[in-house]
Amino acid sequence: MNTQDEQAQAAEALAAVRRHQERARQAAQVPWWAYVAMFVLIAGVTAINDFVDLTGAKVLSAVVLFLLIVVVVTTFFTRTSTPLSKIRGVEARQSFVPWVFGVVAVVGGAGGVLLARYGTGLADDIAGAVGLRDYPNTVTGVLFGAAGTALFALGRLLLAISQRGSDS
Repeated sequence: MNTQDEQAQAAEALAAVRRHQERARQAAQVPWWAYVAMFVLIAGVTAINDFVDLTGAKVLSAVVLFLLIVVVVTTFFTRTSTPLSKIRGVEARQSFVPWVFGVVAVVGGAGGVLLARYGTGLADDIAGAVGLRDYPNTVTGVLFGAAGTALFALGRLLLAISQRGSDS
């Protein structure tokens, strides 16, 4: 075997590895419907207060109980530690990237500060402006859903960027 053949085989093997890495990266991505489900779940749970007279503590405890049951049942039947990985069909590497955590924590903290400062008054003002004054919790749920989904998407995006940077 001469040098040209070896170089051709090496280039072919490298191309195959890169194709495999790209397929694995695509398979590990969270599907679009997971973002939709996250948004609908957050908005729906908050909007329930407009239609059912429950106090915040009752709703919060019901949501925590429901999510706990979903995770326990999913974990029991699938024998995996992460239900989202099972949905995607891939067991993702669990890596901690400090700067990604820092960015998400700062953005989430800024959102928390805004929430503490303006509270539900902002949601009430928006509800009144769009003609939904009778449904302030629904507007609050949509805002919380958008913020929570955006924060999750930001974390996933930054992790993907960090992994691409480390793969190069």
